[in-house]
Amino acid sequence: MLELKNISLSNPGFSLNDISFKVKKGEYFILLGMSGAGKSMLLEMIAGLTDPDRGEILLNGKNIERSKPYEREVGLVFQDHAIFPHLTVGANIGYALKRQALSHTQKQEEIRTIADRSHIGQLLNRHPST
Repeated sequence: MLELKNISLSNPGFSLNDISFKVKKGEYFILLGMSGAGKSMLLEMIAGLTDPDRGEILLNGKNIERSKPYEREVGLVFQDHAIFPHLTVGANIGYALKRQALSHTQKQEEIRTIADRSHIGQLLNRHPST
């Protein structure tokens, strides 16, 4: 279960105040709002890319608010390009594995597995612009 309790964040010209909700395992949850309402900011806080000013983020009862992004077991895929244009498709996939205690061979195998599961194995050596 994911739970946000009284999450608040203030930036110049923008603020979120006391946002709370729960998403139980197996439920679908939709953040709906106008552009600039704070949907992406909430997702970035859950993923650990942005820290809230106050409040709690709980995942399966554990407070993850101060955990590093790679420790959260939460992912975020942006609508716009959130990839490194100077890296190949394979290197972009492998970027998430940098902090994993895996050998080079194990990382390459994992990249291949992910690419094959996504049916993009033939693209691993290409750059995003192509």
